[in-house]
Parts: sequence; C-alpha cells; structure tokens
Amino acid sequence: MSSSLLTHLLERVREARRNLGADDDVSADANTRFADLLDSMAMVEFLLALGDDCGVPPERIEQAVQQRFGTVGELAAALHAAGIAPTSVGQSAPRSAPTAGPAVMQESPAPVARGCWLAATAVQLPDTVQTARHVNEQIHRPFGWLEDHAGIRQRLVWGEQDPLTAAAAAARDCLDRAPLPAADVGALVVTSEAPPLLAGLAAALHHRLGLPPDAVALEVGGACNGFLTALWLARQIQAPRPATLLIAVEAPSRYLSLEPGPAGEAAALFGDGAAACLITGQASAAECASVADVVLGADGSGGPLIQIERSPSGPIAVHLRGQALSVRALKTMARTVRTLADKHRLQVADLAAVVVHGGNGRFPGLLARQLDLAPERVISRTAATGNLGSASLPVAWAALPAPVKGPVMWTAVGAGLTWGAALLERR
Repeated sequence: MSSSLLTHLLERVREARRNLGADDDVSADANTRFADLLDSMAMVEFLLALGDDCGVPPERIEQAVQQRFGTVGELAAALHAAGIAPTSVGQSAPRSAPTAGPAVMQESPAPVARGCWLAATAVQLPDTVQTARHVNEQIHRPFGWLEDHAGIRQRLVWGEQDPLTAAAAAARDCLDRAPLPAADVGALVVTSEAPPLLAGLAAALHHRLGLPPDAVALEVGGACNGFLTALWLARQIQAPRPATLLIAVEAPSRYLSLEPGPAGEAAALFGDGAAACLITGQASAAECASVADVVLGADGSGGPLIQIERSPSGPIAVHLRGQALSVRALKTMARTVRTLADKHRLQVADLAAVVVHGGNGRFPGLLARQLDLAPERVISRTAATGNLGSASLPVAWAALPAPVKGPVMWTAVGAGLTWGAALLERR
C-alpha cells in the first residue's frame, strides 16, 4: 500500500465532507474509522468520486471491502490487494466520462414521429404536515436526525383525507388548465407504488372523472420510476381521442409505520401526494412543453437493494440498502441524463434544469455534482414533502416558480431496479 493512495483517500474524504457542508479541516489518518468521518450520504459522495478516480463502478470498491468500511487504512489495503487505484493519484478522472456497468442505458429506437406535448400539470398534496422533529420522536432518533441523515425537513401525509378524491381533483384541475373536456380523453394511465386502492385503481379514477366508456384505463408499475413509464406509454398510445391523462397517486403512510428501528427509519423517508399531467398530440397553449423523447431501462440484479415484506404483526416494512442504493441510483441517473443529452446532440450544460426523483432530500446536490451543474438547476421537492415515489417528478415540475425555457430533463430510478429519463422543452 502506497502512502500516496492513503493521501488520496484522505483528500477525497475531506472533499466529501466539504461538499455535504461539514468541516473539511478534520484530523484523520490511516487508523480513523469512516463512521467517524462520513455519514451515509457523504459516504455516497466519497464512493462516487473514488469510483471515477479509479475508473471502476463504486460497487467494485464496496466488493473489495465486502461492504464493510472500517478504517481509511483498511480501505487502502483492500484497494491495493484488488488492484484498484486512481488512474492518476491525486487527480480525478473527468466526471462526465461514463463508466461501464450493468446500468448503462442502451441506445433506444428513434422517437415516434407524431407530436407529443405536456399540455398541463396539476398537483394535490396532503394538508397534514409532519415535521422532522415529530418524525424523529416517533422513530426514537435524536433531534436533527432526519434532516441530517436524509435532508428532509418535513413530510406530508393524507391523514383523514381520501387519496382517490385528491387524485381525481388533480386530474380535473389538469383538464381545466389545458383547457380540455373529459370527453376528449382517450386514455387514462395511472401509476403508484403505494396505491390507496389495491385493485381497480385506474377504473375507480376513470369513473370519478366521468371519462368516456371507451377511454382505456391502464395501470403501470415502476415504483419511483412509474411516471416516466407512464409518460413513455403515453407517447405510444393510439387512443380514440386526442388526449391521454396520466395520474400518479401515492399513499405510503397507509402501509408504512413510523416506529423505532430500521423499518420505521425507512418509512420516515416517504410522503403522500398526487399529481396529474395531460398529454396531447398538438400544442394547445404557449406554456405547453414538447416531450421530445422518453427512454427507460431495467437491471434486475439491483432488486435486492429494495425489499418489501410483511412483518408477523401485519404492517409492511421496506428494507433499503441505503448506501449501495444511493450510489447506484445517482450513478445511473447521471449516466442516463448524459446519454439522452448526447443522443439529441446536447451538452449537459445546455439543460435549463434537471428535474430529479429524490430518494431523499440530499439527492439533488449529489446529482448536481455528478453532472457538473449548479445546484439550483437540479430540481426536487423531497426536502419539503418526503419521497413522493411516482409523483415526485410532476410535483417538482409543477413547483417551478416560472415556466422554464429551453431543454429540461426528468430522471428517476425505481425499485427493481428500473430507471428512465425524459427530454422536454418549452419554446
């Protein structure tokens, strides 16, 4: 093990602390434990940077230490034994250079020729606000834990509100904004990872909205990537009428309990919400955004990173391999954005904004550094709502203070793992 490798690791530790807002003037040596230097998301930042330096996926680094990060010196020794080293110690590889790995998006077919426009977006969020302080008390974590650990200041939950009523209200508002009558909707596509109705969700919303009987009602999965899956499908549908209505409705608070322990800590990340988007074949208003392309991908080897099970007492528990999942998700989203931008002869710097699904509130800053973008150009509402699953992208889009001109990318990673990106533009 060379002293230069150890020096490089310590410098990357200081950089990760600095990027996440911690004091970078920290005393550390080969015997210092990572647990005393970096929290979980700072460790994600560290692994992403080190993977770029060494020209390997971050998973290779995790495998070298068998997913157990002890001291800085132990990591240096493990990397040396595995033959992993920075290409130029002390100098990182360019962040924009994608690395090989199972989550590389393959070239997709050319976009469909017919027009596709996002004509309107509307959101319905719960009235009940649970502050981070309340959540920390419920899961028996210290003051400031949720804010520091996940960058979430509060989450929104339905409480006594009916999620289906809220989802229908979002859809009606969306139609009013277009404006377009319900009779012009030829297809309804509903997505949810925590549905308020376990069977017949799309049919129930179809009925509440009074859509024509021959307007198809579809449900798609994809978890947090579900809205991009629905948007991809909307571009392919040949419906009997000119508009397709997309609805995302999430109610994880109905299934996941805030309680002490890992399951409760995972539950604390999620919030409730509903959103609707109207897709048309023609631009109906100046604020319409063209949907130039949507790409999707999947890699089932990432399935174990998110596991759901029912406990003996009844509640559903989500088990997240948080650090590994965050590394994989951020690397995949950055790579997908670059690939789609390159396909359309764009530079990432040309993007007016990147709307990102936030697994937690610290994702936007991490992705911004992966893409070499200013933090304010990577948009998410997770810090103020909790992880809204499939609704996170339209909620973030609708929250933009003014219509964004120029190309915008949406991107997400969902359970499975699945992922995707969409290229939109207001002209």
